[in-house]
Amino acid sequence: MSEARDQFARTLYVQSLPEPDRNVYQYIDQIEAELEKLALTQNHYLQLLRRQSPIKQAAKHFNMNEKVIYETVQRIEAELADCVPELSERLKLVEFTDVLKLKGLCDAEDEIKYFVLNRF
Repeated sequence: MSEARDQFARTLYVQSLPEPDRNVYQYIDQIEAELEKLALTQNHYLQLLRRQSPIKQAAKHFNMNEKVIYETVQRIEAELADCVPELSERLKLVEFTDVLKLKGLCDAEDEIKYFVLNRF
């Protein structure tokens, strides 16, 4: 659960970024994920990153300087390292089964549990 919660916290943080930063970061993240799927080994992944530089692709795509793209990504990665653990700890699952049953929004006979992920 902790890894999934951390990933969700990371996603929430990235979605909260201002428009240009979020677009650049998500673009690079998507390219890196695609390269990771193609890679046969970790070394192969690093080779793919060098050959098909996500930074260069993003610079071309957004018509921005490579250095600006690189610095943006580095800043966001540092922010993620600082903020995600705290945000992840604040995420709590709250059971809502009884509330839904009382309001008639789910079958009282079901043994299914309903939860809401809350950010305190």
